[in-house]
Amino acid sequence: MRAGEEQRASRAGIALLLAAIALLAFQLRSPLVALAPVAAEAQRDWAVSPAGFGLLTTVPLLCFGLATPIAPWLARRIGLEGAIEVCIGGIVVATVLRSIDGFGVAIAAVILLGLAITIGNVLVPTVIRRDVPARGRGVATSVYSVAINVGTVITSLVTVPLAGLFGWRVAVAAWSVAGIVTAIVWLVVLQRSRRAAPLLPPPAPGTLARFRPDGLAVLLAVAFASQSSSYYGITTWLPTLLADERGYSATVAGTASSVFQLAGIAGAVFVPLLRLRFRPRTVIGLIGVLWVSLPVVLLVAPEHFVIGSVLGGIAQGGGFTSIFTIIAEVGGDARRTTALSAFVQSCGYLVAAVAPPAVGAVHQAAGNWIAPMLVVLGSTLCFLVFGVLAATLASRRAPA
Repeated sequence: MRAGEEQRASRAGIALLLAAIALLAFQLRSPLVALAPVAAEAQRDWAVSPAGFGLLTTVPLLCFGLATPIAPWLARRIGLEGAIEVCIGGIVVATVLRSIDGFGVAIAAVILLGLAITIGNVLVPTVIRRDVPARGRGVATSVYSVAINVGTVITSLVTVPLAGLFGWRVAVAAWSVAGIVTAIVWLVVLQRSRRAAPLLPPPAPGTLARFRPDGLAVLLAVAFASQSSSYYGITTWLPTLLADERGYSATVAGTASSVFQLAGIAGAVFVPLLRLRFRPRTVIGLIGVLWVSLPVVLLVAPEHFVIGSVLGGIAQGGGFTSIFTIIAEVGGDARRTTALSAFVQSCGYLVAAVAPPAVGAVHQAAGNWIAPMLVVLGSTLCFLVFGVLAATLASRRAPA
């Protein structure tokens, strides 16, 4: 009887953890996209140029790359769940601050937002590695990735109606309510974990050696940089490309972006299912082929952009899930998983921050969309090659 009760308690704990991870994942992207649907109103109220307004997106992305060392440092001092509470609190405060004053306060708010989200980005794979059984880590990572995509879609759809009712400032700040709910759930997780064991105990003297990336870490970093560059390059410029090349209206062109984001949910769901039947390198190879198909379709047959958006969307969701599943599987202990996650994301997001302006600059220089899509094609090919190499090397390491 006691064994049965312990098993039920363990299952309840895993279910609670998955719910907490899903809620956190929602928070890690929805505040970033909440401003986009009401950009015109916000830009007019702040009296800021389009280039200045673009800083509100660029600054958090730079934080993702530059501020990753904060997450391991914070986790060592207050534990993983404590660090995640700081992350959620920062997101809630920044989401409200961004809406209540002028553009200068908004810039300060998005810096705080970027720092807070960076902590969550880095630490979620560590929580999965530490608390989820080995056979369930792919599913947990899939839940994380699906929640990110669902949060992005829901936020994009709901913000405009909220703005129509209450104004854009209230509509953007309203997403802080979801952060408060997330914080409450993580407080419950924190209390359970404190009763069980310390989360990330202080290291013994002399064990804080600097993280030295090995070959697998470098391969994962290059693969994630390629994944992120492709994602942000497409997300930023796909509507403009379709409007220029096909003469589509903003509504039709925006639909392609929505399809691209929605298909990411399918990609995140399919990865753990495919990994039950195929080797990780086969799965990531298939994802890479789907990624490559999107710029190829846009180059050769842009009239079939919906097909390309679906294939590329599946790839972006599947690629994210695959890389972070590998990190959770091969990271080692919680401390090394955190360091590996921080290294991979720091490299990836720094490169990704350059991708949208680089694609735009190539378009301006070339005067067409062929050259920019060739750049994206090169990025997706890099993901295919380095992703397969990373998955092959990772499979040689016995899971722990």
